[in-house]
Amino acid sequence: MDRRRLICVGMLVIFSLVVFTGGALADDVKTRMKHRLPGIVKLKSQGLVGEDSRGYLAYVTTKKVGQSIIDAENKDRKAVYSHIAKQQGVTLGKVETLRAAQIVKKTNPGDFLQKPNGTWYKK
Repeated sequence: MDRRRLICVGMLVIFSLVVFTGGALADDVKTRMKHRLPGIVKLKSQGLVGEDSRGYLAYVTTKKVGQSIIDAENKDRKAVYSHIAKQQGVTLGKVETLRAAQIVKKTNPGDFLQKPNGTWYKK
């Protein structure tokens, strides 16, 4: 899948998060995630980063490029997931699991995903 389509998918994810979270949190998260997206796309296209089995970004290799981007993205994802969990009256783990399943469906061919047992594979 080309870079443009990957960015469109990323923006769809951001939009989805905004719809679920609402308010100031959503505006801040949306802005931060939008700014980080090109860096995340680059790391994914280089095969350095993938989506883990809990709905967060993780390194596929031992090369830790862009650590601040990954940490910031995961912090925002956790904040959104926590907000949704509280709003829906479910556990954070449940939201993480459901989000990870959504990510698997939307991930671009060639990107890395993590199975629940911890192994990585290319979609």
